[in-house]
Amino acid sequence: MRLIISAVTWDQYLRSGMCQLELVPLADKYGCTGIEFRPYWRSAIEELYEIQDFLAEYKLECTYAANDSLLAASEEATRQSLLALEKSLVKAERLGAKVLRCIVAVGPFDRSLINAAWWRQAIGQLIAAAAAKSIVLAVENAPNPTTGDAALLRDIVAPFSSPWFKITFDTGNWLPAGWDPLRALDLLAGHIGYVHLKDMVARPDGFVPASPGSGDMDLAAIVGKLEQTGYQGLYALEFPGGRSPASKVKASLKYLRKIAPANK
Repeated sequence: MRLIISAVTWDQYLRSGMCQLELVPLADKYGCTGIEFRPYWRSAIEELYEIQDFLAEYKLECTYAANDSLLAASEEATRQSLLALEKSLVKAERLGAKVLRCIVAVGPFDRSLINAAWWRQAIGQLIAAAAAKSIVLAVENAPNPTTGDAALLRDIVAPFSSPWFKITFDTGNWLPAGWDPLRALDLLAGHIGYVHLKDMVARPDGFVPASPGSGDMDLAAIVGKLEQTGYQGLYALEFPGGRSPASKVKASLKYLRKIAPANK
């Protein structure tokens, strides 16, 4: 089980002056294999190359979680989104990232666009560009019923049948989307290229994301089933850290070592 920390856990600090470069020694300190970076750049041109060098020094790997989408409400808006994704692919390459996480859509979108010839051609070109850089494009299930629909994600990824176009399987996001994570895994087995590992706390008004082991999910069953399907990729510890990200990461690692002894 190859665990990495996510910049989003340090959101509060990264928005108030912390640099993502500081995450590199933290990942090493916690015994993780790398970092998931996010668009918190203050000066992307400088930071991208600095981080790449720092990662090499610590012998760590990384991924890049961009906020660019594959679909929008119109053809024109979708084309603009895909152009933005191309630019994020360049940033991912400069980081030396193994995975570029993207999303289905930011807001309303036209689902029928996935059947349009121009869209499939554009995605095919993106996949080819990602493959040339040895980067997996991985679209994430969102925590809502529309962009978190497992059937939609399958219909987006499956037709391309490419090892460079996969799904980011967010363990916690399935619940607010109305899906049983294990059922979603059955539907998407073979199409998963990246995992966001988070828990969820069930409340009367919905679900609240939490660190692994601090919520109500059976993550042991999910991780076990992921491994049974042959998944051997990265698991990002991706959850809100609030004011105590370090303590939550440490507690998560303790929990994961208990449910997955091979991660000791």
